[in-house]
Amino acid sequence: MVLAWLGGETAVGTLGRTWKLYKQSFAVLGADTEILLFPVMSAASAVLVAAAFFFPLYFSGTLLAIKDGAGGWADYAVLFVWYYLNYFVVIFFNSALVACANIRLSGGNPTVAEGLRVAMSRITSIAAWAFVAATVGIVLSWLRDRGNRLVRLLSSGLAVGWALITYLIIPVIIIENRNVSDGMLRSSELFRKHWGEQVAGSFGFGLLNLLLLVPGLLLGWLVYPYDLGAAIILTMVYILLLAAVSSAVKGIFTVALYRFATDGVAPYGFDADSIDPNWRYHRRLNDPGRSS
Repeated sequence: MVLAWLGGETAVGTLGRTWKLYKQSFAVLGADTEILLFPVMSAASAVLVAAAFFFPLYFSGTLLAIKDGAGGWADYAVLFVWYYLNYFVVIFFNSALVACANIRLSGGNPTVAEGLRVAMSRITSIAAWAFVAATVGIVLSWLRDRGNRLVRLLSSGLAVGWALITYLIIPVIIIENRNVSDGMLRSSELFRKHWGEQVAGSFGFGLLNLLLLVPGLLLGWLVYPYDLGAAIILTMVYILLLAAVSSAVKGIFTVALYRFATDGVAPYGFDADSIDPNWRYHRRLNDPGRSS
């Protein structure tokens, strides 16, 4: 709830601005619908990676041993490898999406092959960032599982802070071709300058996605009395499509936010007032000689 009032905006105002940004991002997606393939490839790859690990672990009894607290270090190491590869797959395809979004917002006409090519050219940094993100994720998860309420509260605060200061790290890695350490510093620098308000506002995308989930659930509820199977299929298809679109839209918005943060100009398809209602004030603050 605190995030909803950052920058002096009410929750309603933040949600309204988020809806504008969502529509602008969706309009960009409409010009390059092939971008939707990246979330699909990411999800399919994550499922294949999970199957490659969990079927052997299940039939060997390793998962049961871990569940009962009887697993050894080797068992947990294998589990971490899966956790890491899951992060890597998601970050890799998100990086390809970011590359395509950047080409589109630069006035180009990207292809899936171009996005994958750019992501492959940054593969070392992507692999390193996946390792850092996976490790931090495990540490934060471990802290949240502690019985101490204060520790759980602290871990929640750390998770929010980590998400904010690293929010733009993938655009930094992909567009500026920086390594992980430089990328984290650069992302943190962009956040500190005054883009925290805009990054925090983007968390409204999560709330908006929950609201957009309602029609799918309502559709399933209406069909349920007539055909249970059809209700389940329709609801699942809606959820999967929404997940793919939401992932693509968020990736496009992240690139738009990065470009606005670095250039000070709203990229193609976006307007400055939607990204930052206070952009004129920030511009004057950073450059007192400007009149607008």
